Amino acid sequence: MKKKIMVLDAFTNVHEAALAFIQRQDWRVVDCEIVFCGSNSEVLEKLTEGAAYAVVPIRNSIAGEVTKVTEGLAKFREAGYDLQERDRFDLQINHCLMASQHVNRAEELERVMSHEQAMEQCGKYLDSIGITPDRRSKRDSTGNAAKAVAKLGPNVKIGAIAPKAAAEEYGLKILAEGIQDVPDNKTTFVLLQNEAMVRAVVVGIVGINGRFGQMLKGFFEQLGCSVIGSDEKNSTGLSNAEVVLQSEVVVFSVPIKSTPAVIRSVLPSIRETQLLMDVTSVKQPAVEAMLESKAQVVGLHPMFRPEVPFDGQTVVACPARLTAPDWKTWVVNMLTATRAQIKWSTPAEHDGYMTTVQVIPHLGNLTSALLITEVGVSVSESLAFTSPFYRVMFSLMGRLVSQSSDLYTSIVMENPETLTMLERRIAIEQRLVQMIRDKDQAAFEELFVQANMHFGQDVTKEANELFMRILGVLSTLYGKSSVTLEFSKAQSRPGLLERVSKVFSQRQINLTGINSVVLDGQRLQFTISFEQSRASDEVRRALEEIEDWSDPKVEILN
Repeated sequence: MKKKIMVLDAFTNVHEAALAFIQRQDWRVVDCEIVFCGSNSEVLEKLTEGAAYAVVPIRNSIAGEVTKVTEGLAKFREAGYDLQERDRFDLQINHCLMASQHVNRAEELERVMSHEQAMEQCGKYLDSIGITPDRRSKRDSTGNAAKAVAKLGPNVKIGAIAPKAAAEEYGLKILAEGIQDVPDNKTTFVLLQNEAMVRAVVVGIVGINGRFGQMLKGFFEQLGCSVIGSDEKNSTGLSNAEVVLQSEVVVFSVPIKSTPAVIRSVLPSIRETQLLMDVTSVKQPAVEAMLESKAQVVGLHPMFRPEVPFDGQTVVACPARLTAPDWKTWVVNMLTATRAQIKWSTPAEHDGYMTTVQVIPHLGNLTSALLITEVGVSVSESLAFTSPFYRVMFSLMGRLVSQSSDLYTSIVMENPETLTMLERRIAIEQRLVQMIRDKDQAAFEELFVQANMHFGQDVTKEANELFMRILGVLSTLYGKSSVTLEFSKAQSRPGLLERVSKVFSQRQINLTGINSVVLDGQRLQFTISFEQSRASDEVRRALEEIEDWSDPKVEILN
């Protein structure tokens, strides 16, 4: 696997420094991948996402400390990320002023753009050619500035300060070299490394035979940890207290309403040197119980079903007591290994937001389902009247009522914020009842205006774009010119989708959409839509060919 090296941008001094570090470390260039991140803050952010390297400037002999970098680095280290300095060296910086080929002299320039630090290092020179501070434009990097200048029109006279390599890459004319205020201009660069290694420890899972317990068992074993556990419903031969005594990390994965009592029942067995975590969807009661010990405490809430992989999902982390440096690093590296989106929060903040993202939507869907039930309207007949998008709304209700009521009962009833939010909802619905009774159209429309202003343009824009994407998927799933191919997941092979697509392309059938999904962890489905009619000769023959396959065996649905 190639070594990933995060840097600011191409054809910059930091890019040059990265190439120098590769040589200094005696690495082969072909074994390295330099990743351009656009800003130094993004470089550090990307470095925390897994095992990688990064090159950043920390000090310049003219401009001094690069505070955005050093402060950002300190913040991540304080959070527990083990960002080690593997090497450092001083790079001689020779800034060049460059512009498009039609510019002949520096004095012709009307404006100069570059990175903030570069312009600060060349302040006296810029003054001498009449580029006052108000005619200096900041860019994310020197290389980015040179690239922007190269795209300007033939009559624009704007220059850039950047390394000579940028002029060569973008076809710019160098108007002056070595324009820094002090000839001996050096920047100290450091090569950072994040090993992101999760130290192998003994993890004890209380509730190991539950769905989440089993998922966590597999996850920690993949990280090289030894996993033991207890389970009241399906005994493992170990009691909860025995698991706690034998573990370094203890994870409580039991029903929400039972979690605080289970934690308190093992408090006498908990040691100060341990790390305690829980995975409930209500954080305050469980975290308060864990804090009664002297151990390190982190509340976790994986925002997805245990059958769904971590990758791409969200995990809320509440570090209620995470002061031991070793455990800080272990937690952030463990969370990094999930490849999930991590949202850091406090237990109270988490529970407050969960009423918005969990409790209220669940209660809303349950209320709608109960209304349909009490009115006695046929659900299957109702679906015949819906467009694909409104079918999704019915699916949300159906998914809710098909699952275990125990889970939703706990989510709703154990969250301390539920009643307050529910009372607010009822008050709003009572206002709506009165507006509709009075046929007060103006007041009703005003509610839309208020909500629209609160959500804001960015959120509503993203919502509408997501809506259009969902419509695209739905048109594939429910369109008349579509078909679903079902395979056993065990028969899934690399290149399977390509093989399916080839059958259609050979008959000049234009595919307009492809959607894939794994159902029940066992069935793999490809839903494909195409321009031609499903009943056309070409499509029919393509489907017959696929249906004749023996490996994998395909079932053609709808």
